[in-house]
Amino acid sequence: MSSVIHSQFEINVLDVMKIQYKTRILFDYVQPCYTISYIRQGEVLTTSSEGEEYIASDGDVMIHRPNEPFNVISKTDGVHYLFNINAKVRDGVDFFKLFPLGKVIQIRDRDEYEKKFDELRSLWLQEEDDFRNVQVGSLVYFLLYEIVESTKLGGRRSSHDPPITDRFNEALQYMEDRLEQEITREELAKLYHMNPVYFSRAFQKIYKLTPMQMLRKLRLQHAKQMLESTDYTVEHISQKCGYYDASHFSRGFHSVYGKGPAEYRKSIKITKTNTSST
Repeated sequence: MSSVIHSQFEINVLDVMKIQYKTRILFDYVQPCYTISYIRQGEVLTTSSEGEEYIASDGDVMIHRPNEPFNVISKTDGVHYLFNINAKVRDGVDFFKLFPLGKVIQIRDRDEYEKKFDELRSLWLQEEDDFRNVQVGSLVYFLLYEIVESTKLGGRRSSHDPPITDRFNEALQYMEDRLEQEITREELAKLYHMNPVYFSRAFQKIYKLTPMQMLRKLRLQHAKQMLESTDYTVEHISQKCGYYDASHFSRGFHSVYGKGPAEYRKSIKITKTNTSST
């Protein structure tokens, strides 16, 4: 007996993010895809499209469905690990309709889920190629498998040694925690007791970016998320993301996303309005 995997399961991975916040309030938020949001820390009140309310906390996954408005309210510090996907099986049937899951699911093995997500995020930040895409898809399959299995009674699996792509997760987290601060290559190298030049070469070998190029990428990703989900001014966002000159920030944002910050925010609002009215 043989199986052709790609004809049974097709996944399009759109984004992989870690989000940290002091408070988080989203009303009638709409995405054109599935958002799978794992709560690493915090407690959230969320709603379904039918208006039902759910409490999700540490170790829970929230599944937000495409084109369905939802609310997320948290008044405490939080950390979410999330990825956006479209998933189809059996000639285009929506995976989550074929295998309906609850709005909130408690993950059976938090350590394993978090470790695999860290590996996924690390791979996602690397330069795109066919092999990297296969690895990303495999890890998303794993996380979806864990979510499905967590709806059943099951034992915990033993841990595995961390893969090499986890090597610089501490540096990535260090950067993400200090996006508005000045960070140097030497400062990051000290985390690993490495020579800065050697650290930079080893880092670039994995991510195809230097540490400073990665810092810029993380800052712009965070700025994009803030433009989508907050009403902060462009000047405020530029400062929170380590840009002390709003015009420099605008040029950098435009070079990556093809639009300036203000234009990008306007396009997002138009998209949400059109989606909600259909």
